[in-house]
Amino acid sequence: MPYSLLSKAMQYIVEKHDGSYRDGEFGLPYATHPVEVCNNLRYIGGITDVELLCAALLHDVIEETGTDPAEIESEFGPKVSGLVTELTRSEPTDEQLASLDKDEVWLLRSGLLLADITAMSSDAMTIKLADRLANFRQAIVTRKGEKLRRYIRQTKKIVEIIPKSVNPGLWKAINRELSSISRKSKS
Repeated sequence: MPYSLLSKAMQYIVEKHDGSYRDGEFGLPYATHPVEVCNNLRYIGGITDVELLCAALLHDVIEETGTDPAEIESEFGPKVSGLVTELTRSEPTDEQLASLDKDEVWLLRSGLLLADITAMSSDAMTIKLADRLANFRQAIVTRKGEKLRRYIRQTKKIVEIIPKSVNPGLWKAINRELSSISRKSKS
């Protein structure tokens, strides 16, 4: 069965993210997020490539759990491991963070994220769109004020960086969310 690797990835992320929860009041178990990203990739993005779907499930496992990329490669192969590594955020060094306030830290981390996205392959950009769609929908519920406004601005920059041609379905879905929040804020 072609989805046996996907089933293995599902079990893997549930185990790896066990005990972690999403942000916000009454946050769900963390594993629900990569499942949502995978669903976005499949049902909005139209992706059926099992390795891409596995990478969507595993996209946060390095940065959130400290899993070694070699372990991912051993379990899921080089393509999946490569995509997960590509999707893992670059983080500022302690030296870069030393004298920054929280707003400056956010700007630095945002700049690193946008630079990472600019360098991504089209497959990784596709998964990033599915991830941002999931995160944006959560941000609308869990963030308020300036935190939400910053997230909206960052999301707009992401869809400026990632060409619509990478995955029109996901790209349009994010822009619909952006338009919807913009209309709500005007009323």
